Amino acid sequence: MSVGRSLTLSRILLKARAPSHRSAKQSASNTMLGLKMMSTPAAHLHTTRLQPGHSTRDGDELSQPLEPADLRSFWDKLRPEQPTPSPKPDLDIGALRDLLSTIIHKKANGAVAMELHTQQCCSLYESLDNAQRTEFLHTLAHEFCAPKGKALEAASAYVEGVKQSEDPAQNAHLARVLRDSLTPQYTELFDQINRLANGFAFLVHMRADMLAHIRTNRDDTACRAMSDALMKKLETWIIGTLDLKRITWNSPACTIEKLGQYESVHAVKSWLDVKRRLGSSRRCFGFFHRSVPMEPLVFVWVALTDSITSNVQTILRDREPMGSEHDASCAIFYSINSQPGLSGVDLGNFLIKRVVRVLRADLPNISTFCTLSPLPRFRSWLEQWLTECLTSPPSNIVSTQAAKQLLALVPQATTWTAALKHIMDSRGWTSDQPTLSAMEPVVRALGAHYLVNVKRGSNCAFDPVANFHLRNGACLHRVNWRGNSSYNGLRQSLELMCNYNYVLDRIEQNNERYVRDGTIAVSGDDPYIARAMAQNAKL
Repeated sequence: MSVGRSLTLSRILLKARAPSHRSAKQSASNTMLGLKMMSTPAAHLHTTRLQPGHSTRDGDELSQPLEPADLRSFWDKLRPEQPTPSPKPDLDIGALRDLLSTIIHKKANGAVAMELHTQQCCSLYESLDNAQRTEFLHTLAHEFCAPKGKALEAASAYVEGVKQSEDPAQNAHLARVLRDSLTPQYTELFDQINRLANGFAFLVHMRADMLAHIRTNRDDTACRAMSDALMKKLETWIIGTLDLKRITWNSPACTIEKLGQYESVHAVKSWLDVKRRLGSSRRCFGFFHRSVPMEPLVFVWVALTDSITSNVQTILRDREPMGSEHDASCAIFYSINSQPGLSGVDLGNFLIKRVVRVLRADLPNISTFCTLSPLPRFRSWLEQWLTECLTSPPSNIVSTQAAKQLLALVPQATTWTAALKHIMDSRGWTSDQPTLSAMEPVVRALGAHYLVNVKRGSNCAFDPVANFHLRNGACLHRVNWRGNSSYNGLRQSLELMCNYNYVLDRIEQNNERYVRDGTIAVSGDDPYIARAMAQNAKL
């Protein structure tokens, strides 16, 4: 770079700086520093900042680095002004209704015209803001569902036809007409979109919008039904189209970026955080749809260790993993995530089994395949349970000794449940060692009881993560006190985590027994799980 251009840029830099309390000498030195930046290697700019009040010689002032605000201001001056975005026009519901009707009822002439109309519909949807997308989905769900009148007519015709005719072909025709009348009209739109390039990814993101709308509008049963119908479609289309890939630090940047975007268990804070999770003695695998080869639909993080890990921070913050992967004996699955639009589509089960197969082939020294999993609904369940048992707690969940130790910390409490609620509602208890010591046996006992004995329906575990792994054939292995000491871990589960052990020669048997009658398989010797299992046997 020429000296003349360097001086010009340094003048721009000087003008971009906001007025400050610095001396005239400092301002001049910063102007010279602008010149120095253009002609000196970056390594020379990373020097120690001078402490306030420290006097220096004029030459030493050139070593002071620029403030981040100075650099931002400099580049803001160079960046062209962006025009103020104009507000989006209101969504024309009439035109939208006509477009959807053209696609769903196949009014377009020929396949090419149909494809163009479908692309126009997708482009329109992507151009809408959140409120307008809600209008779009509401119109689609309520006006293009299964017509009630046509379904009633088809049902009556089927009943009368079957009574009067024994012709198999005629009855099959009537059954097909009835089935078509019961099929929501919007499924034709989904079929047309799926035929487009990247149509599958579009539908996954559209379903994520549906789920977001349902969370805030639980009474919108029509949209819920549409979401369920799309989920069934996605499940069907996924079969035979997934590729398992290992994701490394050398994978495309857009793929690595998606790991942070879709990580919902342990938040990714920076690129360095991702690099650590993809480093030595670490693995990440994902299922990719062939139409979207750069974006994982579901992925799992794995840590290779020499024992079953009980604390996730030792994995997330480990700057010096074990030396050789061939010395590891355990593969710890500590986070499984899928795109929001695939919620309810069971991909995690297939992913774990495929990854186990790959790891066994690559690293025969791995003999234990275990998870380190959250209990996302434990605290909310416990708070509700405590309100019901505040004055008359059950005597068979927590040991007498543990209850006495907890009561000793809260003299005004008359029951151990009241003492527990008081501590949970207070601040700073996680920093007090006597409180932690008294809380551990109580919370671990309640956590084991929650996993083993609290049910959704007659057989399924109430906790969704527990139900997922137990249904897949895993064994309940251990409840870990302070397994996740982050704020999110405290908010969700009082810092509890759980290990589910995939004992390979027991998976099919465990799955069959859990699905049939809710029997939970156990491995290990956790005394709290043993106590909870004994309670379960008495129920």
